[in-house]
Amino acid sequence: MKKWIIYLERVAKAIEMIIALVLLVIVVIKIVEVAFDLTGFPIGILSMEFAGILSVTLNLVIGVEFTKMLIKHTPESVVDVLLFAIARQMVVYHERTLDLLIGVLAIAGLFAIKKVLLGVNLLSSWKDIKDVD
Repeated sequence: MKKWIIYLERVAKAIEMIIALVLLVIVVIKIVEVAFDLTGFPIGILSMEFAGILSVTLNLVIGVEFTKMLIKHTPESVVDVLLFAIARQMVVYHERTLDLLIGVLAIAGLFAIKKVLLGVNLLSSWKDIKDVD
């Protein structure tokens, strides 16, 4: 059973990396489109609006995080799912300034929960990235 959990966690991490890579490619394509628009030669490589792409991408990330939550069964994974869900709401549906402020406060509260109640080092993932170099 432990092997399956480790395998599923690796698959979820790989899917996250694939989503991140695809999103990075889409951002580069959108930059090219903007550059051509500025020069007077509008081109349409991607038919979908960027907000729609971001919405779909964030839904996929929330799905992956939810899957990881079901695999791990830890309070930390629940907080991570909530973080992504609130961030998606803020990025995709930014209607009023008050909604944005509430979202920022909610994210700050979730980070406080992670730090104080769960004892998670919030910079540990950045240290792992730095150590790769």
